[in-house]
Amino acid sequence: MMAPIKNWKNIFISAAVLVFFVGAMAMVGNTTVKNQDPSPKKEIENLVNQVINILKDPKLKAPDKQEIKRKKLRSLVEQIFDLDFIARRVLGRYARRFNKEQFEEFKELFTKMLENIYLTRIENYSGEKVIFEDVKYLAPNKVAVPTKIIKDGQEIPVEYRLIKSKKSGKWIGYDVIIEGVSLVKNYRSQFYQYLKRHSVDELLEMMREKVKQLSKEAKTTKS
Repeated sequence: MMAPIKNWKNIFISAAVLVFFVGAMAMVGNTTVKNQDPSPKKEIENLVNQVINILKDPKLKAPDKQEIKRKKLRSLVEQIFDLDFIARRVLGRYARRFNKEQFEEFKELFTKMLENIYLTRIENYSGEKVIFEDVKYLAPNKVAVPTKIIKDGQEIPVEYRLIKSKKSGKWIGYDVIIEGVSLVKNYRSQFYQYLKRHSVDELLEMMREKVKQLSKEAKTTKS
């Protein structure tokens, strides 16, 4: 239960965006928009480049700097990705089963799970090149920012999907597509299957145990 997406040839970008994120919105064909807003691409470029700079920083290589490094990475992610929005999309129709306290715990546990699964992997970044392509409009307020990771002569497609907030007007991330597989849909499918047969409390207990397990594994790997 709650396994990461399989067969990713490189995980460091997916970790940077965590979730990130919750059942796919209905996507329409690409829309031609005049005076396309370049900011979604700039947002992603800035995020990825800042993540890479943190991973390359020699001052953060030491084991005792591990938590400082992770805090910096989390801070970057939170600037672009709305974790509350993503968590609700992951749960989809099952979100209505959760009261406020249960949802807050779910969001916290889900984020910790993703961090333990993926942040340990992005720390293995070894100079892969990232190419940013032109923004694709999926709708007037939804965009896809395609990128390619060049590793050992192979191109790994990673697509970030963002939606424009009605409140702030800011572009926020809601999904990442890696080699054609949606991070959101992958986890949404797993949560759906579990919640068909179990209660919210059982799900939360399972996630608590999973977080403990992943934390122990991460510590073992570091030692």
